Amino acid sequence: MRHIILHGHIFKNAGSTFDWSLNRNFGEGFLDHRDNRAMRQQRAKHLATVVSSTPGLTALSSHHLCYPLPQPPEVTFHTAYLLRHPIERIQSVYAFERKQDADTPGAIAAKEKDFAQYVAWRMQEEIPRTIRDYQTSYVAGFHTRHVKATAPADWLQRALHHLEFLDCVGVVDRYDESMVVFERYLEPFFPDIDLAYVRQNVTQRDIASDAIDTRVHNTLDKLGDLAAEVLSRNSYDLALYRQANQKLDEAIARIDDFDRRLAKFRKRCKRINVGSVLERIGLR
Repeated sequence: MRHIILHGHIFKNAGSTFDWSLNRNFGEGFLDHRDNRAMRQQRAKHLATVVSSTPGLTALSSHHLCYPLPQPPEVTFHTAYLLRHPIERIQSVYAFERKQDADTPGAIAAKEKDFAQYVAWRMQEEIPRTIRDYQTSYVAGFHTRHVKATAPADWLQRALHHLEFLDCVGVVDRYDESMVVFERYLEPFFPDIDLAYVRQNVTQRDIASDAIDTRVHNTLDKLGDLAAEVLSRNSYDLALYRQANQKLDEAIARIDDFDRRLAKFRKRCKRINVGSVLERIGLR
């Protein structure tokens, strides 16, 4: 039986950091999938083709992971998602698009507009749903279709149903806890799994030390009169985020030695971060 980790890489949800860890673990067995058109158009058929044509594949990350998944014979997929508070995520999306060297509509708008103006632009129906219940549409499997539509209620039900049966559901603002849960679940299939990390592709907003509630409150303050609309257009993502936290809490409760594992995980992270710094300055 082949075991393959699938990472549904949601934009600005610490996915690059998780991918860094997967690449560190599996090397050539890790695929950062970038044939977005094929994945969007062919979906499960394309993923099945990638799996069958890549016998050494152990982990795959895609911004357009399809759902439902294919069911190749003798293959077991272990799907991982990281979810983020949708209001706190908005600041990170804006900061990233503002500095991004790209000519996409989002990158152009972020450079031309201040934060509130950018968010107001993103709230329009004809603009892609990047900060309007985007995580719900992704987990439900509709992120590659109807990208300019408002997410209907049944998408939330699909997303919650999908989440219920996943074993690797993490929360960005609880990243270390999430990785300990991921490791504990994946160990029987990948005995040497080590998801310690060096942060990747982060903005200053992503490394803020403020509590999540404070960051959310500050974001809503910046939005002023627009805050109510933003909350309304992310109500499904807020529900999904709450469910992800509950699922993470339940997973932690099932690990008897969780505190010990978390402390050891953080020591591993500190060690590889020190090594990374030494390497950058040429002392290693």
